[in-house]
Amino acid sequence: MAAASGLSSDALADSAKSGKPAPAKPLTIVERLKRAGRLAALAETRSEHAKRQWEHLASADGAQCREALKKTGAVFRSLPDREKPDQKGCGIPHGVIVTKGPTGITYAGPLMIDCSLALTLPAVEKVIQEEALKHLGEPITRVTTLGTYSCRSVRGWKDRISQHALGNAMDMAAFTPKKGLPASVMRDYQIGVDQPTTARGRFLRAIYGRFWSEAGVTRVLGPEWDAAHRDHFHLDSGLRFWQR
Repeated sequence: MAAASGLSSDALADSAKSGKPAPAKPLTIVERLKRAGRLAALAETRSEHAKRQWEHLASADGAQCREALKKTGAVFRSLPDREKPDQKGCGIPHGVIVTKGPTGITYAGPLMIDCSLALTLPAVEKVIQEEALKHLGEPITRVTTLGTYSCRSVRGWKDRISQHALGNAMDMAAFTPKKGLPASVMRDYQIGVDQPTTARGRFLRAIYGRFWSEAGVTRVLGPEWDAAHRDHFHLDSGLRFWQR
């Protein structure tokens, strides 16, 4: 996981010696795309990007999605569907507010998200519960969130609308087991070490890695990505910046 952070070998070595998290390298998302050669993504205007992301979500059938969500066992209430975003490009096409997930996890605060993202919760929670039993010996009963819907741009890139502005992202900061202390991303996630030294650290590292391949989402950002995500895991299902 250390390679994903973009940290230098010297920074990782210093971190390992001191036992303290190494500082995330201050690369903006624009700089990362340039390094990756994703120039087409940079050429797209904010309005073009927002329109493409909106259509990606709005094309789903809201009623069918909510029926599917009911079958997962999640506890939620529906928001009115929106035919189009507001003047800033914000809004949730097929919104729901999830208070409890399919495995009984309570979300504090509730997830105000698009129904299509809510349908990833069975896979997300499967990862959480399997790794919780393995590393913590108890299931997770509560996830503390730092926010879902928020009408804003991508941090560090004002020309791109955030997936939070479409209800297509969720930020998870802490995971509380049935017994014991919560696993806090800010406190317990260890950056720049091959093997975390605590059970909570190993749990967090494990779910972060598995979210990428098993949670059914497009992006997973966390402490390995940049300083803005030092205290939470960001999960979203947006189209990639270069995806057409």
